[in-house]
Amino acid sequence: TVCFLTAAGAAHSADSALVLGKSSYGANCAVCHGDDGTGSGSVAELLRTPPSDLTTLSDRSGGAFPFSEVYQAIASGLGEKAHGDSEMPIWGGYFITDTLADRGVSAADAEHIVQGRILSLVYYLESIQK
Repeated sequence: TVCFLTAAGAAHSADSALVLGKSSYGANCAVCHGDDGTGSGSVAELLRTPPSDLTTLSDRSGGAFPFSEVYQAIASGLGEKAHGDSEMPIWGGYFITDTLADRGVSAADAEHIVQGRILSLVYYLESIQK
């Protein structure tokens, strides 16, 4: 019974991470990368560098999803104008600011919350690979 409950809890956690990741993607990424992740967002044509097709990250990495590289790109930016430079990462900084705006969240707790938000977004991106 304990094994079943643990497996059920893990499956629920994975589902919750995907739901949070999908929501975060829709709120923050879809405008450039498109609802389907293919780079066809509503402002894509306005950008100097076309947004990447996020559904082909595994293909472009030889078949394995580049988990840590994707995490780093979200947390620290890519060094491109659309994502900021390494001194002023857009998404990592945005998520920290957004989290600290919640009442009662300490800076240390905000770091952990942001790591979870980014992880859920990476899990979602992994789930939409072709």
